[in-house]
Amino acid sequence: MKEKKNTLARTIFDISTYLFGSLAVAFGVVWVIRSDLGTSPWDTLYVALDTVTPLTVGTAAIVVTLFITGFIIIMRREVRYFFMSVPIILVGIFIDFFNLIVFVDFDPNGTGRLAVFLIGLFTIPLGAALLIISRFPAGVFEELMLLLMKIFKTKNLVLVRILMEAAPVTIGVLLTGLFRGHIGSLYFGTIVIVLLAGPLIRFYLKLFRRIEETWKSPV
Repeated sequence: MKEKKNTLARTIFDISTYLFGSLAVAFGVVWVIRSDLGTSPWDTLYVALDTVTPLTVGTAAIVVTLFITGFIIIMRREVRYFFMSVPIILVGIFIDFFNLIVFVDFDPNGTGRLAVFLIGLFTIPLGAALLIISRFPAGVFEELMLLLMKIFKTKNLVLVRILMEAAPVTIGVLLTGLFRGHIGSLYFGTIVIVLLAGPLIRFYLKLFRRIEETWKSPV
């Protein structure tokens, strides 16, 4: 009976953590977009699709992720990889909820833009870390990276990761450049996010582990 209660409690914890993580990522993405100081590489593509197509930022994220997931499923020949797209689908829905409803009239200016950007910058990795500590799938891009390393027969993880992040930025800039005459949401904040997102996720994961160890340690 105690084991069943522990299992139920863990499941509830995982579901709650997963949903809160998705909300945190979506919230952070929208605030970074609203700051107009630069978005992450993949968000640069999503914003570009929002700008030049009928897609919203959230639906663009879902469409792109499902396309990548389909590619992985075909190459790996395993349908189970579909579940990797679940977090991005949730995040995409929440992005549109925040962007089109909650913060639709939110337009920071001056130094407020920097504050909004920083809040978003620290919130996105927090959400990503929460997705990771739950036992549900954390995302599709890590699997894409491993697949590309296999396809190109390389162990150079850093190079593949750089190419992965350069691709959506390039496509996004080309789309907005060709159809709108500007570089879209690419700005100095994009570089800041690329440099700090990984370290911030690691920081949050270490923090969560310390909290978990504190809870488990006898008083």
